[in-house]
Amino acid sequence: MLKHHLDDTIPAWFDMSLIGIYNKKRDRTKIRKGDRCLDALLRAGINCLPSWITHVSHHNYSWLDTEEMIREISVGVKEDAYRPDAVVGIKSGGAFIAKYVAMCMELNAVGYMRVSHYSDKTRSVAKSWTQANKKAVVSEPVSVPVEGKTILLVDDQTATGRSFVAGAEYLLAQGAQEVRRFCLLSNKREHADYYRRRGLAMYFPWGKDA
Repeated sequence: MLKHHLDDTIPAWFDMSLIGIYNKKRDRTKIRKGDRCLDALLRAGINCLPSWITHVSHHNYSWLDTEEMIREISVGVKEDAYRPDAVVGIKSGGAFIAKYVAMCMELNAVGYMRVSHYSDKTRSVAKSWTQANKKAVVSEPVSVPVEGKTILLVDDQTATGRSFVAGAEYLLAQGAQEVRRFCLLSNKREHADYYRRRGLAMYFPWGKDA
């Protein structure tokens, strides 16, 4: 059972090479006024409805919550007898948790790549959600060798599965032997191979509303 943790201190395992992206992800100062209004309306609308209707969790996930979820999902990966050679995190949310996923899987090989289908410059929840149906494209190549390797592709959550599809197709084209998808939350069962629960979340410690 997840508990509500208010401590958002960055954990010791966090890859500090990502700290610039992390700070940028949390910075709302450059969001335009119109997008701020859309964000407020979106959050208010979601928060007034039960999660079984919206499929969006009202829980404010902390790093401790995130670690607990990753440990539980990792057990499932091991029970499935999948032994990846490397973990690849999709920037930005997946990249922030990829190192801990690798630790739970007892792996040293951790890489990152970027898959984009909306402008990260807006840093607006509403804008990112309304543009989520756009075609996803790999906008930054993977940072570790993947040829001949089995890969665990990691994201924080998936709404449409498009980022996973684009990322997996790219990795296979780069010579990866097999790619399986790992995330904390998945809107549909078919979008990920391993996940903690169905649905989406508004609040992660690296999010725009943390």
